[in-house]
Amino acid sequence: MFKANRILLALSLMLVGGLLGACREEEQDRVLLLKPGEYQGKMDAPLTAEQMEELRIRQRQQGAL
Repeated sequence: MFKANRILLALSLMLVGGLLGACREEEQDRVLLLKPGEYQGKMDAPLTAEQMEELRIRQRQQGAL
């Protein structure tokens, strides 16, 4: 009886340890239920003036304008 309790306790501790280890910080606060047709992610940071100018230059080089 005592040996069975120890085994049960050890298995329980291993299970709890495994469950707690699965809770990585980068997986917290993520969207779990998706709404069709609606973006639910984090908003992108706005581009700087320098980044916009680089994009315009690349656009011209590709013949878009």
